[in-house]
Amino acid sequence: MRKILLILGLIIVLGACLLLFFFTPEKLTPENPAGKTIYYALINDSGVQDNNKRYDYEVTAYSKKGKEKKLEFSAGKQLRKGAYVQLYYTRIRGVTYWAEVPYEELPVIVQQKYEK
Repeated sequence: MRKILLILGLIIVLGACLLLFFFTPEKLTPENPAGKTIYYALINDSGVQDNNKRYDYEVTAYSKKGKEKKLEFSAGKQLRKGAYVQLYYTRIRGVTYWAEVPYEELPVIVQQKYEK
């Protein structure tokens, strides 16, 4: 019985250590880019307002290397049509943060995708 309790205790301690290592508070804050892939997108429509008065957007976004990905996110306000946004994306949580950025701050590869 003692051995079983000791093994269970070690498993719990090991699990807690792994959680602390992989899910540090810095990585869990939405506006921190640590552990997230950054994508850039152009807002083409006015979004769809849901029951919570948030605006839902579905965009084609590009990574710094030019990789294309369809992303969905919501915003508390209606975004300006024609605005460029930077999106922080994780596989599990989706888009955790967005911010409007000027065209000049987009990576060159992304600028080429959106040639003005």
